[in-house]
Amino acid sequence: MAEQYPPYSYREDGATKGLFVELVRRIQVKLGEKPAEISFYPWARGYEMLRGGVGDILLPMCMTSERSALFKFVGPVFWDDVYFYRRKGSSIDLKGLDDARKVGKIAVTRFDVYHQNLVAMGYTNLDVSSAQKCDFLKLMRGRVDLVPMGRKAISYFFEHNPELDLNQLERVGPSVFFTTNYIAFALKTPDELILKWQAALDELKAEGEWQKIADKYFPPERLN
Repeated sequence: MAEQYPPYSYREDGATKGLFVELVRRIQVKLGEKPAEISFYPWARGYEMLRGGVGDILLPMCMTSERSALFKFVGPVFWDDVYFYRRKGSSIDLKGLDDARKVGKIAVTRFDVYHQNLVAMGYTNLDVSSAQKCDFLKLMRGRVDLVPMGRKAISYFFEHNPELDLNQLERVGPSVFFTTNYIAFALKTPDELILKWQAALDELKAEGEWQKIADKYFPPERLN
């Protein structure tokens, strides 16, 4: 399972694409497995399906202490620094993270890492929705004050959601937290299978194939 979260995983013109999609397919080829069908769900639904053992794999997923007891993981696959974004021209200024606790509303997607981490950090001014696209639409329409997202991921996310305009937004304040993305498996998954997938991922990294895939979606010159 995956969510529509370019450039990590997304469906475009009937094709399933993304950094995690390509990497999973390469792992399956290396292991001699038949390529799996990837179904797309809203994040909260996919998360609950994996936690309930209805689904087998969900990608991508950030590691947290809470999730480490609910799922099994293969990775890390990718990482990013998370910042808050505001409407361009907004009077909101964040000298520190405590200032973000004083704004009216921060939009987050139910059960995603931004939601769970901000709750763990004591934020109570959260406006919860079903998808990150909804979070940014709320921000652009002035219904919320801030939205968190990874610095590396945001431009690619907006490129594949043309109804959103990144030029209307700007990053504000210090980094909120650091995320590390993994391939998540249902807790029922045999440890032997997790070890095989981890070994295959490690081999792809050692062979330079992981770097080629990462550079395809995150060219180094665009990350400066």
